[in-house]
Amino acid sequence: MNWKNELTNWFDEKENEGIDLLAELVRANTVNPPGNEHLAAEIVKKYLEKYDIASTFHEAEPGRTNLLAKVGKCKPVVFIPAHTDVVPAGEGWETEPFDPVIKDGFMYGRGTTDNKGALVSLLLLAAFLKNHEEKFSGTLLVGAVADEECGSEMGIKYMLEHNLVEADYAIVPDTGASIYSISRGEKGLFHVEVIFNGKQAHGSSPELGLNSVWAANEFLNLIKNLFGKNIGYLDEAHTELFSPTSINIGAIKAGSSFNIVPATCSLRIDIRYTPKHTENKILELLRETAEKVKQKELCNSYEIKTESQMNPFEISHDNPLVRAAEAAVIELTGKEASHFGISGTTVCKQLLEHNIPVIGFSQDAKGLFHQANERLELSEIPLFGKTLGMTFYNLTK
Repeated sequence: MNWKNELTNWFDEKENEGIDLLAELVRANTVNPPGNEHLAAEIVKKYLEKYDIASTFHEAEPGRTNLLAKVGKCKPVVFIPAHTDVVPAGEGWETEPFDPVIKDGFMYGRGTTDNKGALVSLLLLAAFLKNHEEKFSGTLLVGAVADEECGSEMGIKYMLEHNLVEADYAIVPDTGASIYSISRGEKGLFHVEVIFNGKQAHGSSPELGLNSVWAANEFLNLIKNLFGKNIGYLDEAHTELFSPTSINIGAIKAGSSFNIVPATCSLRIDIRYTPKHTENKILELLRETAEKVKQKELCNSYEIKTESQMNPFEISHDNPLVRAAEAAVIELTGKEASHFGISGTTVCKQLLEHNIPVIGFSQDAKGLFHQANERLELSEIPLFGKTLGMTFYNLTK
């Protein structure tokens, strides 16, 4: 069997089927919150049944449906989860976001790129593999998962915690960066609140109080001075995969009236850090800076609270999964794929924490994730599906 030719022919033959399936999935309004991922899961289940592929539902709560399906009978198991929830439509659309429209080779609709287009490529691949189940080694584990847009508590996290996912490798089709860019790492995420405590007083007699806003202002100035010439980035050399560690002041909260000296001021800070740094190192930096503010008698005390934290990760360029994807891109297009690390977060982190080697590998979203007029170039469905198929074959042959 010529795997590449058979795969290409399959996706050519199923072009309209894939377009119709994507349109049906976009019409299923799975905005999170509330999610209602069961609407998409039922569509996926019905499609898989057409090819005699059994699937199972798994729910953390009613309606928050995750679907799993297997094609193949042996190791290695390659898990590919595409999420079915989408972000709210927002404003600025030229078409109805949940009534898909095809124009100039693109399908317009919320979820076309994030992440239902990738799901369609995956489902077409599952159907192809089912038709050739005796001709390959390995197993494809299909995931249509919930709650990715709001933290994955109802999705990947739930399934991993309940031992529902057993895999040797994983591909997360959610970078939006095209088949020519393989993500093999992600920055760490650190959300922290810094609170300065002063003393409340009447606004007409500020000398009787201790204004916490001035403490926060001094803290911000000290932090700013750590960034060097690139304001917004901790001063450091670039790594092979990542841009420098970044710090964003996302919110400032203090005071309630013109005529009251605010006793507390809080800063909500978003830090995306490379593997060169650690949570403890960053936390110590924040503490040292806050302590300098206190020593200047600008506050009575301060608190530093960690709201959430995820570690950075990077897998080797020599990992078989990376090599399999690289080879697939060359075999299908004659071009080489580059490597990168993303500043955002995907479910790659949770999978790696459960010792499943993982890469981010996706259709080209052309920067339209979470945007008005989100649209997918329909040629991405077969291109990505064939590339996934060749990656799977390279990894399991």
